[in-house]
Amino acid sequence: MSEVTSIFENPLYMFQEGKKLSGNNKLDKEAFLKLLTAQLKYQDPLNPLKDTEFMGQLTAMTTLEQIINLNKTLEELATYQIYSNALMIGSNIIGKTIITIDGKEYVAQGIAVEDGKLKINVGDNYISMSQIKEIKA
Repeated sequence: MSEVTSIFENPLYMFQEGKKLSGNNKLDKEAFLKLLTAQLKYQDPLNPLKDTEFMGQLTAMTTLEQIINLNKTLEELATYQIYSNALMIGSNIIGKTIITIDGKEYVAQGIAVEDGKLKINVGDNYISMSQIKEIKA
């Protein structure tokens, strides 16, 4: 008999918290302004920075900052969408009989997201979606 797998084993329904970067490997607004100030301070007085170059650098920094903010917003939106979809799908089994892979029967009483995975409340216990073999109406 073929093995039954849950749709919740799909990476679309797995949740992972974003990783925090450490170190000094990014150029933020403050660092950019320090570099720009140093550039202006040590420029050749006979050949100063042209206003178009200066405005170009400021524009590039502003654009980069907006792209970073947009990326952060899109990542948050994607995370909320994944949670929402998983919880909506999980909520459809509340009140239904669940048969686990070891043959035990439970009635789904609720759902939760725990450690990034959707779990089904079956009374005093929670079971993961990967333990579900069958759902009866």
